[in-house]
Amino acid sequence: MDFETIIIEGTLILKIKGELDQYNADRYRLRFDMKIVSPEVQKVVIDISELSFMDSSGVGFLVGRFRTAKAFAKELVLVCNSNYINKLLSTCGIEKLIKKYTTIEEALS
Repeated sequence: MDFETIIIEGTLILKIKGELDQYNADRYRLRFDMKIVSPEVQKVVIDISELSFMDSSGVGFLVGRFRTAKAFAKELVLVCNSNYINKLLSTCGIEKLIKKYTTIEEALS
């Protein structure tokens, strides 16, 4: 898994690429949470449009980041345009919990 973070006008954009599995979720959980709780961040956009694989640990990772953001009164949304990942998120009911967009531009507006 590879990731990059960008902060634009109070919005933290986390771009995750590759595989989001148990190994990677455990490695990056604390790093992402530290960025999410930063006082300069009001909104969090997690871009998973370049994920090639995600398992149940990846789903748990997203739900955990949502809970962290919510605990600090911050909005969290997802960007995803992969049919495979969208189907997984829909099956798990994530779409009922976290707003999802197809592009970063939509998520930022």
